[in-house]
Amino acid sequence: MRLKKSKCFYVLLIFLSGNLSAQSVDFIAGVSTSHFLGDLGGKPFLGTNDLQDLDILSTRYAITAGLRLNMGRTFALRTNLWYARVSGDDKYTRNRERHGRNLNFFSSIYEVDAVMEINVWRSADRKKIFYVFGGIGYFHFNPKTRMNGQVYELRDWGTEGQYAVAGKSPYDLNSIAYPFGFGYKFKLSKREFFSIEVNSRKSRTDYIDDVSTRYVDANLLIAAKGPTAAALADRNISDIPGFSSPGSIRGDPKDMDSFFFFSFSYNITLGAGRAGSGFGTGKRPRSNINGKRKCFEF
Repeated sequence: MRLKKSKCFYVLLIFLSGNLSAQSVDFIAGVSTSHFLGDLGGKPFLGTNDLQDLDILSTRYAITAGLRLNMGRTFALRTNLWYARVSGDDKYTRNRERHGRNLNFFSSIYEVDAVMEINVWRSADRKKIFYVFGGIGYFHFNPKTRMNGQVYELRDWGTEGQYAVAGKSPYDLNSIAYPFGFGYKFKLSKREFFSIEVNSRKSRTDYIDDVSTRYVDANLLIAAKGPTAAALADRNISDIPGFSSPGSIRGDPKDMDSFFFFSFSYNITLGAGRAGSGFGTGKRPRSNINGKRKCFEF
């Protein structure tokens, strides 16, 4: 039997009020290890786009703070600010070509992101939750290296001909990222919980490490930016003849750079409605219709 318009409107109000009362906000503070996956270092064979490229010796750190808006038991919206350090170094790979290339970099990352969390499993005692998430972020980077004891900001020197080759512009130091991953929450008290998370992001730039395409004629670099630019662009120690001749492969432009965090965070609920935080009772809104108690499930 169809409900009358007034009753349908009443049902909608009950549903909305129930969900609003179920909302709560968590404050998040965390620390992480940070890991870079790009053109430098990596596995002993070709390819730079998966976890086999992980260099443990290039591990750095990250810190984060954020807020989570819990919308009932299943969904939550979260935003975080991140500061991270990332690095990569060809000396850590056993791949002959990349080891001989002998390039390295380090960079700070400043990122803001927004993700949707989905709680996909909850323990019987409601003290543990497994969740997945995905969203979008925006970050700033600035690759640097050390040469002869001095630090250089690599973008300024146009190591792949950005200031020497017509039509080739310097890369942007800001980019979009797509955070995604999974985590595990452990309840500590009524309003506190601890989380462990694998937080990956695929970026839309291939220049976090200042390496993407091919070697440029050193004479062009010297003419545009001086001998320092040529020295920063080509630091090879390879025994392969013509390894860094103009047009030779310096990087792989087909795969954008990635980085990820292995994160540990403390979470505290600042305010809770009927359902509390993600660990709350999760009671569904109920009301009387036609003299019967109804449980709405949308």
